[in-house]
Amino acid sequence: MTSNNAPSSPRVFAVIAGGGTAGHMIPALAIAEQLVDRGRSPRSVAFVASRRPVDARLLEGTDHPRLLLNVDGLQRSLAPKSVVRSLAALPKLVVATAIATRQLRLWRPRVVVSVGGFASEPAVRAARALRIPVVVVSYDQRPGLATRRQAKRAAAVAVAFADSKLPGAKHTGAPVRNDVRRLVRNTAADGDARRRAAEVFGIDPARRIVVAMGGSLGSQTINTAVERWAAANARRSDVALLHLVGDRFIDEAPHPDATALRANGSAGLQYVRRASHARMVDVWLLADVVVCRAGASTIAELVTVGSAAVVVPWAGSADDHQRSNARWLSQAGAAIVVEESELESRFAGEVSRVLDDAVVRERLAAKSYALGALNRSSAIGSLIEAAAR
Repeated sequence: MTSNNAPSSPRVFAVIAGGGTAGHMIPALAIAEQLVDRGRSPRSVAFVASRRPVDARLLEGTDHPRLLLNVDGLQRSLAPKSVVRSLAALPKLVVATAIATRQLRLWRPRVVVSVGGFASEPAVRAARALRIPVVVVSYDQRPGLATRRQAKRAAAVAVAFADSKLPGAKHTGAPVRNDVRRLVRNTAADGDARRRAAEVFGIDPARRIVVAMGGSLGSQTINTAVERWAAANARRSDVALLHLVGDRFIDEAPHPDATALRANGSAGLQYVRRASHARMVDVWLLADVVVCRAGASTIAELVTVGSAAVVVPWAGSADDHQRSNARWLSQAGAAIVVEESELESRFAGEVSRVLDDAVVRERLAAKSYALGALNRSSAIGSLIEAAAR
């Protein structure tokens, strides 16, 4: 049921609650980094997350105490299979909350920070039972169910978007990992770092580089569209494509027309295919143009570093939050948004237009960077410290 990497008795300053996906764990780790930057020991910042493999993988190698719980989310659908899954999740939630309560009594944190999602519920419920203040961090344009519920009784609510309707919301920007938050592109130092990042992937840094990625799990829809675009541009010796297809799809054969791309070398488009990459700062250093989904973590990093982007929101996202995130970018002139229904008609043309027009690229990058100003601050850490006092 549980997993710990540290003794359970020493008191901690903060517990960060949430997980289950990289989209929850990466912001959680970014918040921990802000607290450490403010003088807290890594061992005084603990995690209560899920037992899904992504949580253990991302916490591996850190000094943070952790409690990993067997907990699942409630399903929104009323389909028979979904109802069965929801009924099975309820007793897990009850048991996980009891375990979290026992652990919080031992840790005695001064604050619990929720990054939302089903994995945050046990620790938040335990915190309320033990009268520990809760800080809710919301980084989606349209917050999820757990975040909306938790915000009603939170000591503080940190939000990424200024127009948030959550009660008591404070506009702090989104939590972003330190190496990405501190990245400054298009400088002499950045040029050296770009060359080093290019060496990691075997890419020529002098080329214009398109980075395509479909979120932490990958997207077959985006993979297919990107591979078709690559095949159509196979003779371009001035362009490289770094394609992060996702762990689920790395063993699948690429689009038939794209299978020979990697053999082109200097004679054509340089195509590098990977499942994923742990150090996202390397990816952002190389990205002259990004093709991506509109998940909260991706959008937060995109505007923090300021890159030209073609964004394809996932039509099936919960509460349609990816379309809301993408609309925020589009309305600010910070990205080109292509709906899934438009992949056949618009995608290839928009990617090529942004890639080939330096004025468009620079305008998109500048407007994107302007949106990320608060993300580059430590406002969330300040709010958490204040709530703990």
